[in-house]
Amino acid sequence: MKISYKVLQKYIKNIKSAEDTAKDLVMHTAEVEEIIEEKSSFENIVYGKIKQVENHENADSLKVCMVDVWEKEDIQIVCGWSNLEIWQGVAVAKIGASVLWHGQWEPVIMKKTAIRWVDSYGMICASEEIWLKTEFPAKDEKEILDLSFIDAKTWTWIDEVVWKDDSILEIDNKAINHRPDLFSHIWIIREIYAISWEKFDFEYQNIDFSNLWDLKIKNEITNVVSRYMWLRVENVSNIESPEYIKQVLFSASIASKWLLIDLSNYSLYFYWQPTHCFDADKIDWNIIIRYAKAWEKFVALNDSEYELSSEDIVIADDKKVLALGWVIWWKSSAVSDTTKNIIIESANFDQATIRKTWKRLWVRTDSLNVFEKDIVNGMQQAWLSLIVSELQKNLKDIKLVSFSDIYPNKQKEVFIDFDLEFINKIVGTNYSEKEALKILENLWLKKIDNKLLIPFWRKDLNFKADIAEEIARITGYNNIVSTIPEINMWAVSQTNTYKIKLDSRNYFSSVWFFDMYTYSFVNQELMAKCLSNVNNLIPMKNALSEELTHLRWSLIPNLMLSLEKNINEYKSLKLFELEKVFNLKWNKIVENYNLSWVMLVEKDIAYYDIQNTIKNFFRFIWIYNYSFENIEDTPSYTHKWRTASIKVRWQNIWIIWEIHPKVANNFSIDSRIWFFEIDVELLEKVAYQTIKAKDISSFQENNFDLNFVIDKENSTSKIKQAIEKSDSKIINKVDLIDIYENEEKLPGKRSLLFTIYIQSLERTLDDKDKANLINEIIKNVAKVWWELR
Repeated sequence: MKISYKVLQKYIKNIKSAEDTAKDLVMHTAEVEEIIEEKSSFENIVYGKIKQVENHENADSLKVCMVDVWEKEDIQIVCGWSNLEIWQGVAVAKIGASVLWHGQWEPVIMKKTAIRWVDSYGMICASEEIWLKTEFPAKDEKEILDLSFIDAKTWTWIDEVVWKDDSILEIDNKAINHRPDLFSHIWIIREIYAISWEKFDFEYQNIDFSNLWDLKIKNEITNVVSRYMWLRVENVSNIESPEYIKQVLFSASIASKWLLIDLSNYSLYFYWQPTHCFDADKIDWNIIIRYAKAWEKFVALNDSEYELSSEDIVIADDKKVLALGWVIWWKSSAVSDTTKNIIIESANFDQATIRKTWKRLWVRTDSLNVFEKDIVNGMQQAWLSLIVSELQKNLKDIKLVSFSDIYPNKQKEVFIDFDLEFINKIVGTNYSEKEALKILENLWLKKIDNKLLIPFWRKDLNFKADIAEEIARITGYNNIVSTIPEINMWAVSQTNTYKIKLDSRNYFSSVWFFDMYTYSFVNQELMAKCLSNVNNLIPMKNALSEELTHLRWSLIPNLMLSLEKNINEYKSLKLFELEKVFNLKWNKIVENYNLSWVMLVEKDIAYYDIQNTIKNFFRFIWIYNYSFENIEDTPSYTHKWRTASIKVRWQNIWIIWEIHPKVANNFSIDSRIWFFEIDVELLEKVAYQTIKAKDISSFQENNFDLNFVIDKENSTSKIKQAIEKSDSKIINKVDLIDIYENEEKLPGKRSLLFTIYIQSLERTLDDKDKANLINEIIKNVAKVWWELR
């Protein structure tokens, strides 16, 4: 948003410099990104008058001009523009000036030159050559900027002649999106007064239109058009706008056209209320505000034709659509230089509805930008009165004829408790009531009994904490002395969900995984790369873009996308994410947290790496009893024969192992990709298991190895469980330390090597104990199916 410093000077007495004003706004209100000194673009460019125009003796398309730029100094300039006339006022770029040369991106420095053997000492400029294309658009690309309509002395710097000697404060819009009242000059003026501990003594125009004839407008959609005002004014004329209106428009890089057009823009940039002037003689009556019909078409001011939908807001008469719900207006109803009677429109539209229209038609206007911020209803009367007062000031014979104000649900007054003790406690200050109320009164908050009446334009103030923030903001956070807050220290109980989030991030970060935060959305293209589709996903009603159309059901697709984007930088890449996924259950959207990771693997068999990562993670969150089981129903992105489920306490808590090679190829990844995805809600039920203390044996621990050959279809975990059940009193631990597969030597089978650790609390175990245990193990494993090697 751009604010004119000259406009601020007009309303603020003893205003600080532009730089100091910007600093105050930064410290108290919003970020000022830049101060644009307009005159810096016009050095060595002056106002001159053409005294002589002659044909160039060596070029038919060129003219040789003598230009008066000082009382006793004329300079010769060779020029090819088509609209050169004697005593014409022009912008002259003297030697040393910086100009844009015939559409080039970079400016050039003017030098003395010879054009077709005739010396030229400068340039007579077109508007686009000196950055004035927007403010002074040319009718023809071969025309110079004709300034004959301006009464100025030669040699006057051109920035003063064309009202471009201002300092423009460019305020960061993102910092004030919650404050729609700040998107204009008048509200910034009010804010600067408050920062200076003064009250802006300004009365809004408030003309009473109630005695005028009622226009009888019909509003069928009051739920999305909360207020709508029309005023008919007759005996107008489209004259040139006064300089103070142009100043506001030029600060926003808006061209001044004619008074009836400029007044709408003036209302927008000075008061931040969109208004519009229709040519009343081009409108048929019986005005209605309604939703568009699906077949309706509409030719707008930008000469484009739009096909409307039944969700678009339109203003229409008996025969046609006049406007598209404060996005853009009908071309044929626009005012012109022959307009005699006008309709002035002021309204408030639902921000979500017009945003949908914009996204569907891709029509972006400054008026739409205002309504997106959700402006308030209370100011339409003042804004309409502003335009009428400007018309009365500049046109003598205007007549107010008829008026309509459809406002069924008036805005209610908002009160917040005035709690000085709370304010001082939360800010850490010791304001007196007089000091606090002085600040609030400058912000137009009024104390009634023990409550504060909130100005209707401050929709961001809802709670006592908001009042405390306003006082702290105006005081200046840098002026508040730091103090230690008074808080009660007590033990905080942490839920398992919180502990799992914290412990998961701590663990995986410690083993060199990157913590990711990806979008919560997917689209058909991404799901297709994962060999799936969006058919069973939850669609977004108002998608932000074509890439963000559905809510994700898994974290893996976006993690794969992150792998693809970063694989060139990191050859050994490990990513994890712990965030929400979304599913439909019984026609309701269910949100729950998933923990997922993906990692690139160069090894042919990375079983132990994956197993150790999971084992160490489970130990980190106190899970000791778990197993890996075969799984039949696997997601589309997995390698079916290299995927397993994790079972804890006889409950599957999700899946692990390898991404399907086709999916990896779709993401341009040649390496094997291993993954892990677990439901945090299920995980929290089994995590942080209570561990029973065991006696420590004073006798020596022994171990021995057993090797079993089993069918590949058989479960490794069942073999391990059979071994552990053989004699739980002396078996301390069973580790699977090797898996061997060879289709030539062991077709359809695999060899498993286990290490069994044994120890007694009562005595030293001998060979007989070991032999008896081995026999017991063989019997138990035989029930599963085995072949001892």
